[in-house]
Amino acid sequence: MKCVLCRIEDLSELYDLYDRVIDNQRFDEYSADWTKDVYPSWNDLKDHLKMDKVYVLKDEEKIIGAGIVSLKEDPIYKGGNWSVIFPDEEIAVLHLFAIDPEYRGRGLALKLLENIIHETKKTSKAIHLDAVKGNLAAAKLYEKAGFLYQGDKEVCYEDTGNILVSLFEYVF
Repeated sequence: MKCVLCRIEDLSELYDLYDRVIDNQRFDEYSADWTKDVYPSWNDLKDHLKMDKVYVLKDEEKIIGAGIVSLKEDPIYKGGNWSVIFPDEEIAVLHLFAIDPEYRGRGLALKLLENIIHETKKTSKAIHLDAVKGNLAAAKLYEKAGFLYQGDKEVCYEDTGNILVSLFEYVF
């Protein structure tokens, strides 16, 4: 297994990973409720590959996990109960963190997350992210990796509408 930056040439395989995750959501106790071709859409992923850092976990050459790091605070997180206030450009935001359903339960999410933390430390002073409120597996993973729970916030996503999420923060 190796963690690498995703390349634009891997867009199709990255999209396929998120399709597998979305197809499996009905079996997950908690899921992000992503909607195929809405979020993440092909164009969303293409834009992320151009503007952000897309980290993937590969088994041989197959993408089995991914996380997208935007190097600027997300406006939906404004007003969150963050422990330290940094300028927006000093905050990274982790989006679309996912592991292929067939590879779950092997500690791979933590491996990918630790790599993302290590790489993001080079460019940012903190990482912000959210998880659907009540998603205990995600909360446990983030806390194991060193993120601190910073309270709950109602946010609005284009595919889910208003939803209550738990905010997590990692300060370097």
